[in-house]
Amino acid sequence: MEKDREELWQAEDIAGKLMVVWRYTGLNLALLDNLGELKGMTPDFRSESLSLLRLKRQALQKNDLALFSGLTVQPLTQGGRHWGWLAADSPREKMRENDWCLFWELSLQLTFLLWHEGELNAMVRRHREQFLYDILYHNFSSSEEVINLGKNWNMRLDKPHHVVVVEFDRPLQGDRQEQLLAELDKEWTRVLSARFVQPILMLLRMQLVILFEDAHTPPRSQSDLAMIMTDAMAKIKEAFPAIPPFSVGIGRLHYSVAEICRSFQEARQALSLGRFRQPEDGITCYEDLGVLKLLSHIRTEELDDFAQEALGVLMDYDTTNGTELLRTLEIYFQENESLPQAAERLFIHANTLRNRLKKIESVLGTELNQADVRVRFYVACQALRIVRHTM
Repeated sequence: MEKDREELWQAEDIAGKLMVVWRYTGLNLALLDNLGELKGMTPDFRSESLSLLRLKRQALQKNDLALFSGLTVQPLTQGGRHWGWLAADSPREKMRENDWCLFWELSLQLTFLLWHEGELNAMVRRHREQFLYDILYHNFSSSEEVINLGKNWNMRLDKPHHVVVVEFDRPLQGDRQEQLLAELDKEWTRVLSARFVQPILMLLRMQLVILFEDAHTPPRSQSDLAMIMTDAMAKIKEAFPAIPPFSVGIGRLHYSVAEICRSFQEARQALSLGRFRQPEDGITCYEDLGVLKLLSHIRTEELDDFAQEALGVLMDYDTTNGTELLRTLEIYFQENESLPQAAERLFIHANTLRNRLKKIESVLGTELNQADVRVRFYVACQALRIVRHTM
């Protein structure tokens, strides 16, 4: 017993420690980190057991171990934090006592290794994120110096970059949000690495910030990037169906490292204002915000006054008669005044929509075929969205 423990202590890395316990006990073992990613395993650990651990990682994170009755799964925790799981391809009741003791000793030593690795990674990540923070907020005096420093992190900051910001659409509990952001970071990295040269990701104030180098000639447009993001979002939700809804904001392409901060602010504004159009799972480009960019700088009280002045009579009519004329007008504008598309969203016939629009004109005492009139009511509808969101 003392010999196996001594060898276990002498093994310096994860693979070596797993093999020591495997030689002495015959247990097939697998180690997963706190995101459910495989860190190491013995040669004969069954593929079906590994698949079960990966597919049911949500159950692991909730400490619901009943789903793994054919395995022995030991959570690895230290300092109030969870660092991963050690799994043996055998149920606890079939282990000999000495085997269980060595398995338990292994779990303690692996917990320390994961903790130590996590501390080192956290230190490196803090330095890297401080560097990126300085770029995003333009906390530097020399672009040349920043470009040279970026080479240490394998970043080609002399190239033009897009900035994208990702954020969950609903408030989440602190620990849960951090865990899910880490999952989201990992999934975005996996999906985007196939499309871009070394995308740069960082977590900043409960948002995921992504920088993309654009080496295309001509450079990608924002609409091209939005299509890529749409495809990436679909793949992430397919691979991680439990992920809460999240939205994406895309800044314009800027050609110097000194202007990355501008693209970052544009992406954040696109993310925030995009929720006025689509509250969840939206992808918004800064250049598509239109009049919302201007309205966002006006006090809410002024926007409310303007909306009430333009649309108050329509809102009063809806309240009195139980109609939805204001919603009809809003969707009509959202669908770029397309009768077929607006009618489809409203689940009515196009002729019914025409009749509603005539009724709206009658209530408002005007005609929507005049450009200045349409602009007035379109802006009023956009102002009303901002008012609803902020009040």
